[in-house]
Amino acid sequence: MDIKIYDKLAKRYDFATKVVSFGIEELWRWMFVREIKKYIKNGTLIDVASATGEMARALDFNKMYLIEPSAEMVRVIVEKFQKMGYKKEDFEVIFEQCPHIKLKKNQKEIIIIQDTAEDAILHEKADIITAFMALRNFDDLEKGMENLKKHIKPGGYFAVVEMVKNDSIISKLILWYMNKIVPVIAGMMLGMKEEYKLLGKSITSLDENKILNNLKGFSIVKKQKLIFPIATLIIAKRDDG
Repeated sequence: MDIKIYDKLAKRYDFATKVVSFGIEELWRWMFVREIKKYIKNGTLIDVASATGEMARALDFNKMYLIEPSAEMVRVIVEKFQKMGYKKEDFEVIFEQCPHIKLKKNQKEIIIIQDTAEDAILHEKADIITAFMALRNFDDLEKGMENLKKHIKPGGYFAVVEMVKNDSIISKLILWYMNKIVPVIAGMMLGMKEEYKLLGKSITSLDENKILNNLKGFSIVKKQKLIFPIATLIIAKRDDG
């Protein structure tokens, strides 16, 4: 996915997402967090393709790594968490050749890494990796998921919510809305009609089997359709834990 789209959208991303999804994406995030908390309530989190950091804000784990390739999205993340009382460290360092920003609040710590899922390298393993509406934007799904799986502790979790194509009538209607109506709304609101056409098309590039096939070495502990069957929730546990 072209990072420039997200650079352009960053400051209006949260608002635009609420409008075009009629608030459904926010509901999906709440359902996702509720399911995750049944398996793990706290620990070390890696959230991939973090956008503006809403997934991390909702989970609120003690230590969170946010991987986000868009520089403008990273700026929004920093501003958002600073408003929540997090303080930026006095320095910004290069971490594996990528910008790395640390925020702290009491015993909580956030490390933001401007990089892609395919290339990010961390020197710590996570209790859980979350990918909320993220996988369809990977340039190389297999490479990205393999890299991420290396960063999960034995017995840790890989949790996904993704919009995927299927043959249900409702799903076809939603895809029609995403491909035909959303770009028009985005064009009027944001001047980003063509960019949203690309975002809509990204959904049709992914199906549930592609996700499951890239979770080898993990056992599926939860899989369900969310409200509207185009969204799938998957929580997988690493087998060697």
